[in-house]
Amino acid sequence: MPLLIVQLAVLIAIAFVVGCLLGRFVRRKRPATSDNERTIIAAALATPPIDEKPEKLEPPKTVGAATAVAKPETPVETDKAEAPKKVPDAEVVGGELPLQKGEAKPAAETGQPQFLEAPRQGKADDLTVIHGIGRAVEAILNGLGVFHYDQISGWSDDESRWIEQAIGFPGRIGRENWRGQAARFVSASAKGRTRKAEKPKKAPAKAGTRRTRKTPKTPS
Repeated sequence: MPLLIVQLAVLIAIAFVVGCLLGRFVRRKRPATSDNERTIIAAALATPPIDEKPEKLEPPKTVGAATAVAKPETPVETDKAEAPKKVPDAEVVGGELPLQKGEAKPAAETGQPQFLEAPRQGKADDLTVIHGIGRAVEAILNGLGVFHYDQISGWSDDESRWIEQAIGFPGRIGRENWRGQAARFVSASAKGRTRKAEKPKKAPAKAGTRRTRKTPKTPS
């Protein structure tokens, strides 16, 4: 009998110790899960519910035209300044005078050759005799102010490039030797003028002197 009581007491003590250990282990796990649940619940409660219906805006109050538009102040009368009179170009001191016929235009851009307002003595050279210049190109050159062979022969490299860009044919002047051809025509025309000047002029016949034919005498 006493042995049985002792065995029961030992079993009860063992069960108590095991129960204490299990309870302690369960308590350690439960606070971690409960803390997570508490944070989730607190976050859900903290966010306010979203109201999907937009608030109705009140229409703006219309302001009366009398109050909205301010009366313009009366402008202060000032003495009207007289507009300056235009002075003709000829009266301006140091002003540029209009170009005369046959006078060269001043070069406005770098590389731009000097052009003529009109052909000299009202007669332009036939530029189509230069190989590479047709009627269309001649019309463009005349429109720019190029009318004579000596203008073409006197172009520099920069001026030739400027003309090529103006007529739309880059490299054509050097490739077809416009300047050399024009120089030959200039020298030929100069020789022609000197020959005309060297020819002796015929003396005009004196008035009143006529040659009379001798009529043969008929035998009597």
